[in-house]
Amino acid sequence: MEPRDVVRDFDTYFEIVPATTDALRDEVYGIRYRVYAEELGWENAHQFPAHREQDEYDHRSVHCLLRHRGSNEYMGCVRLVMVDAGDPGALLPIESAYGRSLNEGGLQPSALADRTACGEISRVAVVSNFRRRSGEQNSPLTTIDVDALNDSEGGRRFPHIALGLYLAAAAIGVSRGLNAVYALMEPKLARRLRMFGMRFEQVTDPIEHHGLRAGYKLSRDTFEEGLPPPMKALFDFIRPIFLN
Repeated sequence: MEPRDVVRDFDTYFEIVPATTDALRDEVYGIRYRVYAEELGWENAHQFPAHREQDEYDHRSVHCLLRHRGSNEYMGCVRLVMVDAGDPGALLPIESAYGRSLNEGGLQPSALADRTACGEISRVAVVSNFRRRSGEQNSPLTTIDVDALNDSEGGRRFPHIALGLYLAAAAIGVSRGLNAVYALMEPKLARRLRMFGMRFEQVTDPIEHHGLRAGYKLSRDTFEEGLPPPMKALFDFIRPIFLN
């Protein structure tokens, strides 16, 4: 697919929306409740009587939404958890999952000396209306299917949904001057992302966390140079959204 076609198709069906207001962040928390509590049952719905899923990392995160233009529905979300400059020892979610700091050597390669130059892609979620393919029902995210690049299934053209959210999170990191971002994800997802040029490097052994998950690192110095032309074009389209 030509770079201009990827951008055209994404912009035809989807819009990346930075969640910079309380109302937009409320949309984020609503999607997360719907996906993680109601649809997947990964969170206890009774802990969120307002039907908004939140946690201790949200106050130091940058959030964004994915809007489906055809329905005008917010259909997905992602956040980038930051290390608080006022509390540089505060753990990222991946560190909490493994019970140790990136700087303690258990998660290799170790984090950069300046922890405030690191972040974590987290809480990626897509509502079930857009997760109807086989194998997606038990995942918060749509499948990244290489063959589906040529799929004309009414705006579901893949891999736009999943890649759009991950590229948005990467754009947040670049706009904030981060040198690396981490993510806890299924090895299969990491392999698919690498096929599209997002060179996530495995830095932990897998653990059981709603299925098999491992920790991955995406370095800024290898990120943009690794993107093939179609994905570079899509990233260049998304990146300015977070520069304001």
